[in-house]
Amino acid sequence: MRKLPDSIMSYVENNFKTPVGLVGCRAADEKFSFDCCEFDLAVFSENNHSDNSLLKIGKYFVEVITIPINSRRNLIALKDMSLAKCYTSTFPLTTSQMHIIFNNKISNPDSKRAFLSAGKRKILESLFHFDRIDRAFKFNPVVASMWLKLSAYDFLEGVVILSGQRPMPLHELQQVRIINFDDESVSNGIRIALSCIGIERANRSTISRSSCTLENLLSNEYDKDLVLGKLRSLEKVGMLPDCYYYIGKMVKRQLVNKDDKYYNTYSKLVQIALDLSIDIQQNLRLHRQLIDTAKNILKCYRKISVA
Repeated sequence: MRKLPDSIMSYVENNFKTPVGLVGCRAADEKFSFDCCEFDLAVFSENNHSDNSLLKIGKYFVEVITIPINSRRNLIALKDMSLAKCYTSTFPLTTSQMHIIFNNKISNPDSKRAFLSAGKRKILESLFHFDRIDRAFKFNPVVASMWLKLSAYDFLEGVVILSGQRPMPLHELQQVRIINFDDESVSNGIRIALSCIGIERANRSTISRSSCTLENLLSNEYDKDLVLGKLRSLEKVGMLPDCYYYIGKMVKRQLVNKDDKYYNTYSKLVQIALDLSIDIQQNLRLHRQLIDTAKNILKCYRKISVA
C-alpha cells in the first residue's frame, strides 16, 4: 500500500465510513507522479451515483471520486488501486453497511476483457467524428481541424487502454511513448495521431497562446487552479510536448459538448486554444490515414504491450 501523507490520512480517517482507495498516478508507477499531481481518492458509495470534488489539504490537492459500490463497471478507473482505508482485510470487501463492493479479487481475465472492450470503444468513438470532419471541411476548415484533433486524442486514449494502462491526461503522452510498437498498424496510428495533434509545434510560444485561452475556458471549472498548476509545472521543467498535449486534452474537455453554433461563433478562440493548422490538404490526408489505421486496429487487433 502506498503511504498517504499524514494530513490526508487524517482527513480520510475522520470523514469516511466506507472503504477508500488511492487511485490515479499516485497509486501507479512512481515515474508517472509529479509533485503537482493531486491525490485521487476513490470513495465507495452506497448510492448509485458518481461525483467528484476537489479539496486542498495542507499543501496537497485531493480529488475525492465517489464510485457506486457496483464498481465492476469501474475496473479501469480502479486499476492499481491501493486501499487507504477499509473495514475488512479479506474478501468480500464491504462497506460499513455490509454492501458488497468486491466478492473477491479482480481476476486478470476480467481486467483484460475490460481494457480490450474500453480501448476498442474509444477508438470507435474517434471514428464517430469523421462524418462531421468531412462536412466541416466544406464550410469551416477550423472546425474540421478541431474535430480531427479531438479524434486523434480519442484514438490515442484507446491505444493506451488497449496496452493495459489507465489513461492519465497529464501523463498520457508518456504512456504513449512506452507502448511497444510490435504491430506496425499501431506504430503508424500513433505517428499519424500525433501529427493530427500537431505535437511537432510544441514550443513556449504556442503553449503561451493556448494556455491563456484555456484559462478563460476554465473560468468556471472546479479544478481550474489544479489544471493550470500542472501545465505550468510541465513547462517549467521543459516538458514542452507533454505540456502541449495536456493543454489539448483539457481544451477538448471544454469543447467536445458544445454545439455547432458555438464552434462557428468562436472559431478563432477554438483555433488558438487548440493551436489548429488549417492546411486543408494536409488535414484531409491525415484524416484519411487516421480513419484507415483506426479501422485496421479494430479489425485486426493484437495485444499491445508496454516497455
